[in-house]
Parts: sequence; C-alpha cells; structure tokens
Amino acid sequence: MAAPGSKRGGKETRANTASSADSRGTHEGELLSAEMFKQSLESMKNYICVKIESAISGLHSDINGVKEELTSAVATIQQSLSSHEERLRAVEDSATAASDTLAHLETTVAKLQTEVNALSFKCEDLESRSRRNNIRLIGIDEGEEGNRPTEFVSNLLRDMMSLEEKPLLDRAHRSLQPKPKSGQPPRPFIIRVHFYHIREQILQRARQNGRLTYKGKPVFLFPDLTANEAKKRAAFGEVRKYLRNVQGARFGFRHPARFRITLPGNTEQLFTDPQKAMEYVKNTQTIDANGTAISPE
Repeated sequence: MAAPGSKRGGKETRANTASSADSRGTHEGELLSAEMFKQSLESMKNYICVKIESAISGLHSDINGVKEELTSAVATIQQSLSSHEERLRAVEDSATAASDTLAHLETTVAKLQTEVNALSFKCEDLESRSRRNNIRLIGIDEGEEGNRPTEFVSNLLRDMMSLEEKPLLDRAHRSLQPKPKSGQPPRPFIIRVHFYHIREQILQRARQNGRLTYKGKPVFLFPDLTANEAKKRAAFGEVRKYLRNVQGARFGFRHPARFRITLPGNTEQLFTDPQKAMEYVKNTQTIDANGTAISPE
C-alpha cells in the first residue's frame, strides 16, 4: 500500500502535466490563430494588390485612350493651325499686293483727275471760243423767218439796231430743240456774226436801246454761252443788282466768266467768286464826281 505522500505527489504531477498540456494547447492555438491571421492578411494583401493593379491597368488604359484622343485632337488642331497660317500668309500677301496696287491706283487716279480737269477746262475754253462770234436772239415767233433764216435775221438786226447796213452773218438758225407746240415759247435763234467787232457792236446797241420789240413783242439779245459759263455768270446776279445802285460803277464780264468791277476812284478788279465780289463792293470806299469819298454801307 502506497504512502499518502506518494499519492499527493502523483496528483500534483498529473495536475502539472494537465496544466502543461493546456498551456501547450493554448500556445498552439495562438500560433494557429496567428498563422491564420497572417494568411488572411496575405490573402487580403494579394486581393488588394490585384485590385490596385487592375485599377492601375484600367487607369493606364483610360490614360492611353485619352492620350490617343488628345494626340489625335492635337494633330487635327496643328493641321488646322497650319492651314490657317497658310491662309493668313496668303491673306497678308494679298493685302500687301492690294495695298501696293491701291497706292499705285491712287497715284494714277490723281494724275488722271488732273488730266481730266485740264482737258475739261480746255474743252470748255474751246467751246466758249467757238461761240465768241455767236448771239442768241429770243422772242421771235416760229415761222417768221420763212425759208431764209440768215437773211431774215440780218435784216431784223439792221432794223432793230439802226445799223447802217446789214451785218454779215455766217449763218442763223433755230436752236436744235424740238419744235414747240402751240402756246409754247419759240426756240431762240443762234446767230453767228462773221466779224467779232460787229457782234460786239450789236450787243452794245442792244444794251443802249434797252427794250427791243418785233411786231409789238419783246425780243432779247444775249451772248451765246456754254451751259457752264452761263451758270457761272448767273451766280453774279446779286452783285450786278447791287452795282446798278452804285453811281459811276462799271462792271461786266471777261471771257470766260471773270466778273469785272471798276468803282469810282478805284482800279479795275476781276473776280471768279461772287461772294468775294460782293464783299469787295460793300467794303470798298468810292469817290463821287466831286472827289468826295463815299464810305461803303
């Protein structure tokens, strides 16, 4: 029979063995849990890495796609810019050429304008000179001249002007207007006097006689002027009207439309501008027949 101490020792040994076994079990469980956790982490890591790589791959694909689109768009833009540059260059060249051409044309136009003005003046002067021996006779009824208008007008001028003999006329005819209807004013006569001094004598007699009549109707004699010259002379109408009230004033026209004014006590002045002529007349002091200075109005 075993001793009591031996029993207690056996119990303690079994208890220690059980405790040691439990301790080993716990440690092994902890190791197993750590291993499983490690495996879980590794699995999660791998999963996350796969996801990240997949996402990165997707981003690379998207970036490459965007890059390709941008490259294509940039290429298109560059091509468009190149095309615009070529067009702008062509436009600049065209604008430069047009500017040069315009400058040349402006010079040419200015030169031509000068030549046209000179030619217009020359034509006007030649036309005026071709009419220097002409007279216009206004107020003779249609048909009075019969079939011999030149002879009729020559006799008429001799009788109306009280000339010693009939003036020598190159020709006399109605103006080339359509024949007027009944009740309309008759066409004027265009008369070409052979000698210029006779033409001046006729016009002077007409001014001296004042009112001229034929068969009880008034007739008028005027120089045969070009339309432009007649317009320029008509512009001096107000000045002429004013001068008629200035005692001793002499005035008239010189070819082609230069207005001549001679005020008492002053020298002759020539004007082509009616306004300047009027200013001169109103601002110039005159002298009457007694030598007394007359201030302008």
